Amino acid sequence: MNSNKPKDEYLIPLKLEWESGPLVAESISYPQPEQIKVGNDTLSVFTGSFALSTVFKAAKDASAGAKSLTGKLRYQACNDQMCFRPSSLIIHLPVVVQ
Repeated sequence: MNSNKPKDEYLIPLKLEWESGPLVAESISYPQPEQIKVGNDTLSVFTGSFALSTVFKAAKDASAGAKSLTGKLRYQACNDQMCFRPSSLIIHLPVVVQ
């Protein structure tokens, strides 16, 4: 999968975004990418299993209780020969505001 900072502008970066809700995303951390050779190009990618992490802060108007956050993960997967069409994944994250 392309990293969050691919080397070429035509490649789609991995990007996690959270909708506004009971929690506000303060920061999103991506792992250290690997540099791999694909044909004549070197790509900045994440391989195998990896984790993204988000630091959240309660919104000023958030009420206590069980809530849900919605996010969107946009990515472009690649193999050792080519990159595939970009795709998106909707994420639903249950949270408890205290």
